[in-house]
Amino acid sequence: MRKIAFILFITTILASCMDNKNQFTIKGSLQGVDTGMVFLQKYDSDKWVIVDSSILKQGAFSFTGKVDLPEMRNITMRQNQILVPVFVENANIEIQIFPDSLDKSIIKGSSTQEVYQQYLTMNESVNLKMDDVYKEWKKAKETNDTIGMQRADSISDSLDAMMKKQLQDFAKKNNKTVVSPYLVMRNSWQFELPELEELVNTMDTTLNGSPYLQILQKRIDILKRVAVGQIAPDFTMNDSVGNPVTLSSLKGKVLLVDFWASWCSPCRAENPSVVKAYQDFGKKGFDILGCSFDQNREKWMKAVKADNLTWTQVSDLKGWGNAAGKLYGVNSIPANVLLDKDHKIIGRNLRGEDLHNMLVEIFGPATVEKKTIRRK
Repeated sequence: MRKIAFILFITTILASCMDNKNQFTIKGSLQGVDTGMVFLQKYDSDKWVIVDSSILKQGAFSFTGKVDLPEMRNITMRQNQILVPVFVENANIEIQIFPDSLDKSIIKGSSTQEVYQQYLTMNESVNLKMDDVYKEWKKAKETNDTIGMQRADSISDSLDAMMKKQLQDFAKKNNKTVVSPYLVMRNSWQFELPELEELVNTMDTTLNGSPYLQILQKRIDILKRVAVGQIAPDFTMNDSVGNPVTLSSLKGKVLLVDFWASWCSPCRAENPSVVKAYQDFGKKGFDILGCSFDQNREKWMKAVKADNLTWTQVSDLKGWGNAAGKLYGVNSIPANVLLDKDHKIIGRNLRGEDLHNMLVEIFGPATVEKKTIRRK
């Protein structure tokens, strides 16, 4: 009996130790803030939701819980505009938050957070350059310096390409940590289908249970359904006066489905090129369906008029929740798909000269308006 009792005692202790290892404890402090409510948020179904809360006592707070795999969580405090992202894993995690300089917060105890911090540190210099370029672009815009704006845009594109390559290399090198699928998910708008599939295929099978990898797989499935060569998924959405327009009813012409919004500066900058394409090829059998990510009808209509968008416009006024956008996997704008007369997808995200050249391949040279010569 003594032997059995001893084994049971040891088993109880071991079980207790295992339980401690299978949960996380977050102990944090907020410098200079003594009272209030601190929240723990989790990313779920395209949004951040509160999963726990802690009353701040003399600047201290704590959370406990359990995760199957490390997950990104946000620690927030509304009244002080505090938001600190941290990778939570089943471990004892300590956080010091400095409200006046959140980026200087100290996080210890999470090995996954350390990997994430390595990526952030790697990108610091490029981010600083990007900030400088944006200031340059903004200054050029204020003085209507189009050449300066173009130069800043060109540098910005180069920096974007550099950051994209850094992310790809980082994800492939660190393919056993959830940091990689998380970062790829956050930046999935940068990747076309082949690139995204390649990155996901490099992820270790131990990450299959990660919600970030599952989100990426769902995105791949969507992109496959709207890839070049596929028949465009049908949808119905109200036009500017409230009449329903169904995509399949517009067969018979080469159609550009153009995703944009009045508040989107790159979209507005691209609109003149789209207008020119419509003017050059409209009489040859080219048409456009504009699909707006606006939420305010008045601002939408104002932009349509200002940019001379004379083709059919539709929107459900749900912003990024636009149903057609979700159907086509659009998570950055401007974006578009080009359909042939039978609504097979023949092009994606064609801008400026790329769109013009594609239309020349289909229709031949652009229509030249004949000028009437008036005789005196």
